[in-house]
Amino acid sequence: MTILFTQYWDVNTGEYDDYSKFISEEYNPGLDKLGLKVVGGFYVAVGSGPRILAVATMQNGSGLLSALASREYRILSTQLMKYVYNYGSKVWIPTGMFRDQPFSIQTGAFKFNQYYDIVPGMEEEHNNFVRDEAIPMMKQLGVPVTHGWRLSVGTGPRILAECTARSFSDIAGAVDTAEYRKLSRTLKKRYTTNFSSRILSPTGRVEVPYLIKGMMKGF
Repeated sequence: MTILFTQYWDVNTGEYDDYSKFISEEYNPGLDKLGLKVVGGFYVAVGSGPRILAVATMQNGSGLLSALASREYRILSTQLMKYVYNYGSKVWIPTGMFRDQPFSIQTGAFKFNQYYDIVPGMEEEHNNFVRDEAIPMMKQLGVPVTHGWRLSVGTGPRILAECTARSFSDIAGAVDTAEYRKLSRTLKKRYTTNFSSRILSPTGRVEVPYLIKGMMKGF
């Protein structure tokens, strides 16, 4: 089962260059050595902060626990705190709405994430609505729902509906349609509470090294 480990933070004023070097040269490679596969780094372009979101995955809970309890992770985490504030982290597991498969790096991917709690007693109705109406409509609008996650460790809304697009304008165009407004209104009014959303823009710190590594295989 794929497990999602998300971290979020803001960067200290005046330390962005040193922070960027640390993330690219030490932090992300260090997580990879611990078995935490870094699959995405994003800016929050629209929505509430913190402004940076880092995404890593692991295929089992015991491996994640071992990695986070390790001396190596504690050292990396301590070093990270020199550059950031408003730090937090969450662990997500699949909702079961989609077929579980390894979560890979998506180059140039923008995210439209929707967070919420399901109204107690409406779980089945919510799942039917998402499966029969929301997923087909978001695909039609060009911003398909690619993953569904349930919060396992952390605070905040328990559900994350993750949509993926190739550009910011694709997301902006989709949410400005009458079809999306109707879909969103129904979801909020009938099935959910504590609803919020974010548009995430890729930082390039994960995709660029991944692409370079792929290119160098031919040399």
